[in-house]
Amino acid sequence: DEVAAGLILRGVADDEVKRRVQAVLKVCGLYEFRHWPISALSFGQKKRVTIAAILVLEPAMLILDEPTAGQDLQHYTEMMTFLTKINQEQHMTIMLITHDMHLMLEYTDRTIVLGHGNILTDARPADVLTNTSIIQQASLAKTSLYTLAEAHHLNPTEFVAKFVQAEREAR
Repeated sequence: DEVAAGLILRGVADDEVKRRVQAVLKVCGLYEFRHWPISALSFGQKKRVTIAAILVLEPAMLILDEPTAGQDLQHYTEMMTFLTKINQEQHMTIMLITHDMHLMLEYTDRTIVLGHGNILTDARPADVLTNTSIIQQASLAKTSLYTLAEAHHLNPTEFVAKFVQAEREAR
């Protein structure tokens, strides 16, 4: 019912509502829980219900504000794996609004930094977090990877990019 609400409010025919809801529940890994009350679902499953309620409307883009906030590593990884799957299998653009620099480094290919009412940069994640000027302008914290690279006289951008690639491959 929660996932179908937006379609019902838009006057979509019942058979189309059923078809789209079932398809989205399968994509979101929620089909087997379709008759469960939301209160019986885990925190991560509840977040997926919220996303499913939007996906069923077939948007061109999904914008999520702090999608991993308040989650432990298991739920964090589960949520990001789910979003990666949607991005790849549904060919959907996903925009993450986050202050989590690790999430940004590990899961994004493009980073737009906003500050002082402007776009400060639009670059690869490793380029953003190794750019001293951007770090200062956006009041970002230098990452430990950047500090480690500097301490060992390594190219910070290359070091961070290789580290991120190694983490992605390990995942």
